[in-house]
Amino acid sequence: MAWLLPAVTRLLLLLLVATPLNAHDLWLEQGDDDFLLHYGHRPSGHSGEATIDYAPGIVKAVHCVDADGRTMETSAGTQAPVRITGPCAALHVLTSSGFWSRTIEGLRNQPASELDGVLRSWQAVEGVKHMSAWSTALATPLTGALEITPLADPFAAAPGDKLRLLVTLEGEPLPGAAVAYDSDTRGVTGRDGRINIRVRHPGVQFITASFESPRSDGQAELTIHAGTLMFELPQ
Repeated sequence: MAWLLPAVTRLLLLLLVATPLNAHDLWLEQGDDDFLLHYGHRPSGHSGEATIDYAPGIVKAVHCVDADGRTMETSAGTQAPVRITGPCAALHVLTSSGFWSRTIEGLRNQPASELDGVLRSWQAVEGVKHMSAWSTALATPLTGALEITPLADPFAAAPGDKLRLLVTLEGEPLPGAAVAYDSDTRGVTGRDGRINIRVRHPGVQFITASFESPRSDGQAELTIHAGTLMFELPQ
């Protein structure tokens, strides 16, 4: 995929074009068989944690599978925080806050084609995948979105162990994607779309991947893709 931007350039662009959506985090909270999609400062044990209201319409697709990888029926609520019905061994939620343009008059949630004086523009797309079980059927991506997939049982890991992960887009390995663990950038995926990440602690794990791809339709200069993998290890 020659259109991928160099990793350092991508990281700098993320800082330059941070939007109200990607300036915070999306995460899934499991309760019994259902899930709640939250937005804000994800749980991390530090002060200042908070959830922030969001428009339920940012949810564009949900994909729920059982431990055998079979697609399960599910539905998403129409109020924030959006409730997604389960049960799901793995659940992927795709969101988008649409097009953003930074103009001489400020930040607008509109495509560049509708505005004058645009300094920079982008589309924001973000997915989050929650895993609560493992089988070899879950060692492949669930969707065509930017997605992080463990290649072995992540629940068998302990602090100090390494996880072998695959990052994909449209179901294909994605080289050069920037990968972070607990918001700390750990490196970029190799030519095979894979990367090793060392587990640092028990409890909820947050691993994210991101990259930008250029656009040529006049609506924005680029699309910012982000994806999060989350699962929980015993305390």
